[in-house]
Amino acid sequence: MCDSKQILKTIILGNHPLAADLLRQYSEMGCEATHDEALSYEVDMSQCSELVLLSSGDDNKVLTRLEELAEACPLPADDGERVICHLLVSQDSTLQMLHQCDLDESVTTKMDVYPFTIDEVWSRQLVLDREPITMQSDRHAHLVISGTGAMAQAVAINAALVSHYPNYVRDHSLRTRITVIATGAARLLEDWSVRYRHLFDNSYYRLVNPALDHAVVQLHRPMYEGRREDFVDVEWEFVDTSITHPVVQDKLELWSQDSGQLLTLVMADEDCDQNITEAIQLPDVLFAHDVPIHVYLRDDALLRSVKPAGKYRHLQPFGMLDRGYDVTLPWARMARTVNHIYDQFYQANAEHWQEAQWQMRYAVEIDPASRDRAWARLSAVKRQSSICNALTVGTKLRSIDLDQDEWDKFYDITGHDMELLAQVEHNRWSVAQLILGYRPCTDREQQELERDISLKGKFKADMIHYDLRAYSDLRADETGKSVAVYDLCLCAALPLIAKSFVQESKKWESR
Repeated sequence: MCDSKQILKTIILGNHPLAADLLRQYSEMGCEATHDEALSYEVDMSQCSELVLLSSGDDNKVLTRLEELAEACPLPADDGERVICHLLVSQDSTLQMLHQCDLDESVTTKMDVYPFTIDEVWSRQLVLDREPITMQSDRHAHLVISGTGAMAQAVAINAALVSHYPNYVRDHSLRTRITVIATGAARLLEDWSVRYRHLFDNSYYRLVNPALDHAVVQLHRPMYEGRREDFVDVEWEFVDTSITHPVVQDKLELWSQDSGQLLTLVMADEDCDQNITEAIQLPDVLFAHDVPIHVYLRDDALLRSVKPAGKYRHLQPFGMLDRGYDVTLPWARMARTVNHIYDQFYQANAEHWQEAQWQMRYAVEIDPASRDRAWARLSAVKRQSSICNALTVGTKLRSIDLDQDEWDKFYDITGHDMELLAQVEHNRWSVAQLILGYRPCTDREQQELERDISLKGKFKADMIHYDLRAYSDLRADETGKSVAVYDLCLCAALPLIAKSFVQESKKWESR
């Protein structure tokens, strides 16, 4: 995110195919950037305003180098910008820790660090609502993933984070469905239900084994079913056999012709040759019904070299190692505005506000300096929460029939749409918190908090969240306000958030 008038230099360290594309992006922005394949390359941090560290497999090595460079980095002046650091890590477990735990202050006081994996970057580019899913839609999004590796996990978890739609508010049976098909899916379910324990504890999921003489189905229901209202709008299915199994092939044909679902396929096995082989062997009816088929390929030379015609025109390569990451950090830029709106509202006397006042307040421009200072103080968990919110802005606006080319042209959200989107936002937030490792209160903990709501912060520090419940069941927090007002305020601010994103994007494009 360099400014050619202010930047001293961008340094890229590490041996990774992505480096060439990063150099291209900086060059197009008019930024001076250099690359050295050795992480140990000596850097004068006083001459560096943007840093890229690329792990080629050993995340401990790249994190150690980050600490060394932070130590050599001068402290920023009062309100001065810290060095932006794009941190590519190789392991999804490393990324999960960096999303949940703050780096040491010796790093964060000098650097603004953005960790990522290539798998996460590409998974965020898959869109399930290619046709808007509105309040009145009778279709649910259905994502089918073939594979069990890191990319399969990234695609599944990202879909769970962003695929939340208003028709679930009307009909709780219209959950987003994520189906994972692979030999070994049973073991994958075991792994994910431990890694994302609280998400799966509170979700519907089933395990199917059609490879046996008769299909065996094991169904899990949310732990509080029947005692509390459903609040997780994503359901899971694990099919323990190959996507080429005849029963699965028949199912794919049925799903592609089902008017009640919006089907998307992702071939995400670790073996990229297998992905393309199985993609071109899918039932013809999927191609005839224009079902998007995303094929995980570390190199897309094959699909680039052949003319995309006939039934294969819908094969879409993704996951290439040499591109995909945007150094301008578009979602992080939007997340800064999301966080600023939340902070502004949290600190205000919100219980006396009306819808019109929210909209009037958010129709004005915000102070970028104040916004950026608040972002600099933010913990890793809260940053990730704001980024997850930003990632769903497009989905929310499409659900009320606004495309991205209209983002800078609309002024306000109607009261009806604001209430509706607030419920969608709460559902999104709930799933994101479960993925981050928070869990709902037990009955006993809930009773304790109802006696003394001032304990809410203490419980939250222990990853127990009082607000993980259905929107209709949200209670007052320690300020005396119903926490539903925070969802409402963020939805009221959608015009400002979207316009801010468009304006900043144009600013970056003009550099």
